[in-house]
Amino acid sequence: MRCYRLKNLLKTLGYQATIYQRGAQAFPLSDCHHDWLVTLPNGLTSEDIVFIDSYEANHAFYTDVSKQAGQLFVFDDYHRIPYPPNAIIINGALGAKSLYKATQNCLAGIEYSLIDRIFLNTKKPKKYLRDLFIAFGGTDPLGYTQKVAKILQNSPYHLHIITPTPFEIPHNAPITLYSNLCAAQMAALMHRCDGAISAGGGTLIELAMAQVPTLIIPTASNQTFQAKNWENTGAMQISNLHALPQDLKALESVDKRAIMIAQYQNIPFGTLLASQLQAILTKPRSKR
Repeated sequence: MRCYRLKNLLKTLGYQATIYQRGAQAFPLSDCHHDWLVTLPNGLTSEDIVFIDSYEANHAFYTDVSKQAGQLFVFDDYHRIPYPPNAIIINGALGAKSLYKATQNCLAGIEYSLIDRIFLNTKKPKKYLRDLFIAFGGTDPLGYTQKVAKILQNSPYHLHIITPTPFEIPHNAPITLYSNLCAAQMAALMHRCDGAISAGGGTLIELAMAQVPTLIIPTASNQTFQAKNWENTGAMQISNLHALPQDLKALESVDKRAIMIAQYQNIPFGTLLASQLQAILTKPRSKR
């Protein structure tokens, strides 16, 4: 999804992009997809600009691409590996600037997040906590979605669960399952909900834009950094499966939710990314 948002942003800046992805086509667009980890460096020229968003590419791969292409951009979430010194690192996580040396070419921080403005919202807390948005990413290999559903199936809340794989729910349980939602549908659901339970991935930025008081249950070590930074704002809180019922009980307080919502004010979601990309892309590149 991040790559498709990037493609749309580049289009507004006057550039056409082609996405190369592995495996089955995730979106009904005409972009190529093949094993780009093997083939991408072959045939690149100094006229090519490459953006890489991967948890699999290694240092040697990035180095090969940086030597062939005119400019390399890297999406990074937690300073995964050392990147070539001439690469531009993009990390739109809250507080991401602290992960990198001041001398590095970085577009780091929430002002460089790649956003869809459809999620932006101004929320007022309702008297009661009723509708909960629940999402644990596109795969959820550890089954957190079903674990949370089981814990809360007899709760007074209506659970709106985004799940990659539908599962059986108890009869008459206040649970609605969703899959394959478009951005507009996802945003509308976030705007409707009074609170959220989420893993510590990119969905946190969308929930923050929608101003949803959120309990974070990190499901991987690389989510800890972003989760802690959001908790430090006071707008979100880190929880776990054991503490979840108690933390939700505390979230029933309208005053607590009002305080959490207020912390989302004045966060500069993605305000600098477009202008900085345009400045870099229009800068003359040396011939090789």
